Amino acid sequence: MITNEPSQFLRAFRQKLFGIFLLRADALFELIDALLLTLDPRSPVELSASPAFRRRFSMVYDALRHGQVEPESAGALLAIAEPADAITVAGYAVYAQDSTIHPRPDAETLPDRGKVYSASKEGTVPGHQYSWLGRVIAQGQSWFAPRDVERIPTSSTPAAVAAEQVKRLALTLAAGALAVIVADSHYAKRMFLAIFVALPNLCVLVRLACNRVLYGPPPPVSRPRRRGRPKVHGVKFRLESPPEPERQSTWSFGKATVRLSAWTQLHFKDLPALVGMVVRVEFLTAAGEWKISRAPSRIPSHASATLSSGLQEAQTAVRRLCIGRKPVEL
Repeated sequence: MITNEPSQFLRAFRQKLFGIFLLRADALFELIDALLLTLDPRSPVELSASPAFRRRFSMVYDALRHGQVEPESAGALLAIAEPADAITVAGYAVYAQDSTIHPRPDAETLPDRGKVYSASKEGTVPGHQYSWLGRVIAQGQSWFAPRDVERIPTSSTPAAVAAEQVKRLALTLAAGALAVIVADSHYAKRMFLAIFVALPNLCVLVRLACNRVLYGPPPPVSRPRRRGRPKVHGVKFRLESPPEPERQSTWSFGKATVRLSAWTQLHFKDLPALVGMVVRVEFLTAAGEWKISRAPSRIPSHASATLSSGLQEAQTAVRRLCIGRKPVEL
């Protein structure tokens, strides 16, 4: 059992960490210590020079090549090591889902190397891509507690890998525990969102591009139909030109004025079972205009909507999560 006292917590965590390695446990454990103590290592073998690694340099690659980790034990360890004071919004534990890249332009023989997008290079580079899922610790910080990491193979997509990670997370949550997964706009796809239909204790908060189209509830059936199935979709909801919001609030957030607009009972055309709420976040000037440099002919993508699952409690979580986000530079 891991205690809350810092030194005992660390000691117990390290003992359990050693237990997740099935093969080459000593070498892998020392590699972790060496990685923590080495500033910006350029290669795995450089870790052998660390005082924490007490083996020959050849054991670095031997451990990485032949070592084995028990995934279930590793996941359970990360679950119990989650900070007790991590952020909770309206009763929901907040988890973030995103992907990151590892550029490998010089490793031409690297297995399954593909083209991955690099924001710093403003284009694709050769390398690997990894999907991360972790618990958000606090507002205004970039630190988070990892719960799952998996390399995205070239035969799959970030959305597909993320969906499996969320399923694994759901299995580790305590009975009755509520959680919300926050993700960027490239996760607003059926491949990722469909899993939340069968996960009643989880909801999703995801950004939407400004050109997305959703649908309202279907019209009520006034009389029995002679043939064909009942309508599944209602009126189109275009984010580029939405109707008057059902709810709207304005308040000061730091130096900015924030206006929140909400529309409920909406769904995607290819996922009618997931009904949620769309929220638009707008940052305004003192004159009440959009805080952007271009002409406001369209809703800016930075202020685009978010979608939550159909749980009633999720609506409160969505509203507060939008409020708690950092100001977006427009």
